[in-house]
Amino acid sequence: MEISESFLALGKLIFAFTMILALLRLRVPLWLAIIAGTAVVALSCRIAIIDWPGIVFAVVRQRDFLIFVLMVFLILLLSSVQEATGQSNLLVKSLEQHLGRPRLRLVLFPALIGLLPMPGGALFSCPMVKTTAKDMGISEQKKALINVWFRHIWELAWPLYPGYVLVCSLLGIPLSRLCQFTFPIVPLAFAVGWFFLLRDLRPSPLSPETRVAVPEPESAVHDQASRQVFCAPGRIPSLAEVFLHSLPITVTLIGAVFFSLFFDIFMPNTPGQLSFSLALICAIGTALWQGRKRMKCLFADLVFTANTRKIMLLLLVIYIFKQTIMVSGLIHSMGDIGDSALMIVLSFLLLPFISGMLTGAMFGFVGISFPILLGILAHSPLREYTLPLVILGLIAGNSGQMLSPLHVCLVVTSEFFDTSISGVLRNLFAPVLVLFAGSVLWVLIVLVFGLHL
Repeated sequence: MEISESFLALGKLIFAFTMILALLRLRVPLWLAIIAGTAVVALSCRIAIIDWPGIVFAVVRQRDFLIFVLMVFLILLLSSVQEATGQSNLLVKSLEQHLGRPRLRLVLFPALIGLLPMPGGALFSCPMVKTTAKDMGISEQKKALINVWFRHIWELAWPLYPGYVLVCSLLGIPLSRLCQFTFPIVPLAFAVGWFFLLRDLRPSPLSPETRVAVPEPESAVHDQASRQVFCAPGRIPSLAEVFLHSLPITVTLIGAVFFSLFFDIFMPNTPGQLSFSLALICAIGTALWQGRKRMKCLFADLVFTANTRKIMLLLLVIYIFKQTIMVSGLIHSMGDIGDSALMIVLSFLLLPFISGMLTGAMFGFVGISFPILLGILAHSPLREYTLPLVILGLIAGNSGQMLSPLHVCLVVTSEFFDTSISGVLRNLFAPVLVLFAGSVLWVLIVLVFGLHL
């Protein structure tokens, strides 16, 4: 395969992606922009129109896709139940008494949920961020930025992420080994997010009344026990009461671990994301039981909302786009981009970055680009620099997914806060660039000290 063919494939991907961004700038709906980008890829790669329905069918019959859609649906449903019963508001207000700094409360929920490798998991923390920021005068776009950024600070060093597991599997090393060299990126990501998104926030201090009493949600009727706990003047909720209000989240976290272990032991071929779905079902049951006296609307009204239908459509077209990229073979055509030292370094930058932009997921850019990259590296004189090159590929791919309009966390967060995806992406560019630069500096340190896997 000639190098020119590799660059031709790269050009086709960049053109399709640029067109999606241009349509978003013209305020074309995201789902329609992605369909247009999909059509461009299919036509440029001469995929016959008669084969397009087969691509769609291949997506809707994928087990992983169906489980993913189920999981996102359950997250949306849990968020709706907690909002309808006022539980999100109760949890945040009770936490205010124990976390003195409002900015820490904004970070807490996205970072906590970030420990769970759920696709679209940022949606889980959206209601908490919304409630926490209620009286801070923060724009909807800034709320979306905070939620997306701090949801992903762990991704390059947390061994529960499937993409991270895949990297270690391809390298044939223990998870803990790679984590030793990528974990410094976590505090760096936190610091960058704090500087760009939280440094200038000047939330007004809580009034004395707010500090001692948790207000009731509008149109919610509290049971007598709730009144006794939250309306007593001068009373700060205990940590036990905070735990009680966080029970649906706690059930999700513990349930995910429990079901994962259960399936690993007794049903090892069960898809990993199914454990989170079962945990979410348990959490929804818990939330319904806790808020049974405060929820006035019917449960059926919370199941298929307009927002849920919109997000389901977006997930479908995103997966169709990814499937079209895979069928086209463009990513693999980029694999033979050259074998000089410069070209190999560029490959570790470009392939993960482009794959991250086109898939919007760590598992996606790792699964597509790293088998190619490690294959190139195996027969290269640069193979002794595997560790710094792998870290470079990870941070390049992470930068790509964070700036991708196909990133599911970005999509569902923007929809939840009803803000422009292009606006959020525009404001993500600077922190992503700084994080990338700081991470490259860390790669140079690894290189200088001659660290190896």
